[in-house]
Amino acid sequence: MATEHSPPVKTGFLNRIESVRGLAALCVAIAHTLGYLAINPGLGHGLLDQASMGDVALKIVTGFLNGETAVIVFFVISGVVIGRSLDSRRNGQGAGGDFVPFMIRRVLRLYPAHIAATLGILGLAFVFFVGRAPIDFTAYPGSYPAISADAARWLNGRASSPLKWHSLAANFAMASWTMNLVVWSLYAEVCAAPFLPVFHRLARKANGWLDLATLSALIAVTVFAWEHLWSRYLFAFYLGMMVETRGLAWARLLERWLGGSRLAVALAYVLMMLPNTFSAHRSPAVILAEAAGAFTIISLIVASEGREPFRSLERPLMRWNGRLSYSFYLWHFFIMTIAVRALYARLPADAMRQFEIPIIVATAAITVAVALGIAQLSYKWIEMPSVALGRRLASQWIRFAKGWRQSKPAAEARPA
Repeated sequence: MATEHSPPVKTGFLNRIESVRGLAALCVAIAHTLGYLAINPGLGHGLLDQASMGDVALKIVTGFLNGETAVIVFFVISGVVIGRSLDSRRNGQGAGGDFVPFMIRRVLRLYPAHIAATLGILGLAFVFFVGRAPIDFTAYPGSYPAISADAARWLNGRASSPLKWHSLAANFAMASWTMNLVVWSLYAEVCAAPFLPVFHRLARKANGWLDLATLSALIAVTVFAWEHLWSRYLFAFYLGMMVETRGLAWARLLERWLGGSRLAVALAYVLMMLPNTFSAHRSPAVILAEAAGAFTIISLIVASEGREPFRSLERPLMRWNGRLSYSFYLWHFFIMTIAVRALYARLPADAMRQFEIPIIVATAAITVAVALGIAQLSYKWIEMPSVALGRRLASQWIRFAKGWRQSKPAAEARPA
């Protein structure tokens, strides 16, 4: 792997990747609904351990709509999008890629919508959980809450009750997710943020040996420090940074081999989802396979920008869903929790089992619609203003830093 010159930098917004992020968020929502409502004790086991063909079919569906796999796609997309953002700022004004402005923008991108969602969830928990009698989930054998004590406590509102100030502060800081279980992935994003400017500089050198060494080191951290969530997914963000320098060439190679990008995406999706479908545990090997598939899919879609394949991703509805994906992700799980708890509280086990599929479909459709409505408000009134504020504060910091650097030589040259 010889050292190569940095490739021409591409800037601009990736419309199709925005839509993919929205589809991944919907995948997470459907996976959560399936997980909490499916009456199937085998969902926690591998495909070959299922008891019946019906269970096999349900395992395949849940495996190919796995929420944690979709989160890996989020991480790779973050690497792509943040890398291109740093590219544009590096080209436009050299100081724009400094660490402090980047962290200002990142904090104001992630935290305001999260804090608003946490406050909203606290209000909803007070209305729908406080003072309610707990549900005995042993009456629903085969359901996730009957199998998992943690799931039962969550649906009964016991995860954050009684509410403690240190727990509240930790949840607002994304250091804990007892009030909103999906925040574990945001914790991983926040922990990765300080590394991303460094990853960007390393990846943009387009040095094959450097990429191999960096990726190998990050994968080693994943494997040997598996219990540490903050570092487990760093390699996925670096893969996203490599899409512009390595992924596009990989995408073109696959297109030539397979005769088109659509077939390549389909195969990559199958290979990305199969390890989790067959495996009963999310081991490092499963995570690595998922990340490789996500890298391939994202590379193929980025390479398709401006061409015919995947043009449907540029439709207004798809892009709208993608724009709302962050707030939707924050809100849907708790909205779904309220609906699922109401179903378990009101329907007997026989009815839950007899009408399992219609109940899952209806619950997913209703909770997705409600969460999208809330997400639209959050996007308009919280996300957009906070992102604009982050840009203004970052620009002010850059001007301050430039002025300070320019004034320092003048002060040193002034005679005593």
